[in-house]
Amino acid sequence: MPGIKNKHSIYAIFLVLSLIVISCNSTPYMQGQRLYTAKCQNCHMEDGSGLAALIPPLNSSRLLGSPAVACILKNGIRDTLFKDSTFLVREMPSFASLSTTEVTNIINYINHSWYPQFKEINILEVKAVLDTCQQRN
Repeated sequence: MPGIKNKHSIYAIFLVLSLIVISCNSTPYMQGQRLYTAKCQNCHMEDGSGLAALIPPLNSSRLLGSPAVACILKNGIRDTLFKDSTFLVREMPSFASLSTTEVTNIINYINHSWYPQFKEINILEVKAVLDTCQQRN
């Protein structure tokens, strides 16, 4: 039965190496990072700095850590954005197709990246917020 022992050893080594690679990851919110890259980064930039007077920065937004981010992600902002004392000419689009899980993952990624008082938000909290903002619309 030496072949079976070697097969189990190879699986064990593969498992250990996989765990090492996963633990070396720089962010625990990989799906949030992927979604941010696909949906948000084009406007808000990789570092969250935004696009000068066109798109507000996320990395210094006063909305970081706020549950209101869930409503903004899901429903967009249907009014002209106001940044500091300047009106911005673009509106935030709606990402209504995002699931509650995806919204939760994006929020956790953004907060983990740029909010020093980061506290993970769970899917039940996001669902409660989304139910509230849907009632207002």
